[in-house]
Amino acid sequence: MSASLEAPRPSLLRKAALLVLLAALGGAFGFGFATLTDGVLTRWEDDLAVVMAAAMIGIGVVTAFVVATRPSDVPKGCGILQVIVMLLAGVMFLLPIFGTVWATPDVVFGAVAVLLAAQSLANLMLWRAADEMLRRVMLETSALAFWAVQLGLFVYAAAERLGLIGTITGWGLTGMLMGVYFIASIVASARRGIT
Repeated sequence: MSASLEAPRPSLLRKAALLVLLAALGGAFGFGFATLTDGVLTRWEDDLAVVMAAAMIGIGVVTAFVVATRPSDVPKGCGILQVIVMLLAGVMFLLPIFGTVWATPDVVFGAVAVLLAAQSLANLMLWRAADEMLRRVMLETSALAFWAVQLGLFVYAAAERLGLIGTITGWGLTGMLMGVYFIASIVASARRGIT
């Protein structure tokens, strides 16, 4: 391929500027969120849920930015569905912690159930619209997460049965499951060259 046909590559300076901008946005978001939640989070399970929610919402926002700024000749693919899935997951992690400030637990639980149904539908639509590589990443992520969680759950259950550790709530286990799934998705994506 001749040099004139190659797509122009972003300069190192532009890449560095983008990284600095993203780091500044992340720092501002983290500081603001920590200030707003100071003294609100009293359990490690809630801390973990907030970290997972912030990660998912952050990835959703970055993905939305990437999709919105793509050149018009580049297919949009499944980006919008991925953004919806990530944002809904982040909100579902935050609602049980902060939702009772504005509504009763019954209403918050109902909202979580509705969002879960919407996210499940978006996940199904994502699977149907995905190309073979994205489907492969999704399958590998699920398999990696399943085996890691299965191993961890067995070790935890045996230690709990023997009285060596205390009981972890379902909320804590869900946060850990999402953390493992998140790491598995990064590993599966990196193996396929998706960054």
